[in-house]
Amino acid sequence: MLKSPAYRWATLTMAVSAMIGLSACSPSTSTGQSAYTLTAQLPSLFQQTRIVAANIDVNGLACSVRIVTLDSTKAWTPVCLVKQDQPTFKSFSVGGQQVDLGAVGNTFRVLQSGLTTLPTPVDAATTAAKPATSGGVDTTVASAAQGPLTLPQTWSLVPYPGQHTLRGQNTGFMVTSAMLTINGSEGMLAVTYKNTYAPLHLHCTVTANEKGNYTLLFNPMDLSKINGAGGYAIQLISEGQALSGNIWDSRGFDTWQPNLPPQWILVSGSSN
Repeated sequence: MLKSPAYRWATLTMAVSAMIGLSACSPSTSTGQSAYTLTAQLPSLFQQTRIVAANIDVNGLACSVRIVTLDSTKAWTPVCLVKQDQPTFKSFSVGGQQVDLGAVGNTFRVLQSGLTTLPTPVDAATTAAKPATSGGVDTTVASAAQGPLTLPQTWSLVPYPGQHTLRGQNTGFMVTSAMLTINGSEGMLAVTYKNTYAPLHLHCTVTANEKGNYTLLFNPMDLSKINGAGGYAIQLISEGQALSGNIWDSRGFDTWQPNLPPQWILVSGSSN
């Protein structure tokens, strides 16, 4: 017997709702999905490069690039356009220059790039003039290292972080509020205090994995300006669903002074 249009529409609506429910609050994970992130494979900080993090977010036909260096407290975020997006070949226009990447094993390698050098940040001279330490690491390499920066050659495909807002729980005695906004590979940490500490508004680079965990990578040059700053790489470990909602336990905020909340809860968000 033929089903009525109303019945078919109701069935389709329930099916779509179920799919959305399964995908909500979890990063996209494969090249077959519309959203993913390419993150540069970099040497350990302060060893062979001044690039802290480099990410390319791809969401359908849209893309965004974010490259953070020790030369500046500002990330380089050029205009990005998707030219080709295939499982083994990807081509982008980054700042008006073509960048082609091809699959090599489990990574992507730059095949050709019009970006021979990366732009010099506008505040490089100011940053280099004020060497400091952060998390026990000497950031004077930012001023000591010479030569132009070049585009990283090897990239890994990882889940797209999505768009989420997380709120810190059990804020402790000093912290009045702590919010983390994730918009793809860019995060914004906003913290206010009860005492004389100035509010924090810090950008960070966000990467995700298949387990729903996040890594927040702060620019050490930003943290060097904070009294009692701790480690610049913070992990948020997914503990899954609880009575209060989706929660993450932090690893690394306990090195900051004052300490930031150990646990974070999802306030709002979507996977892409």
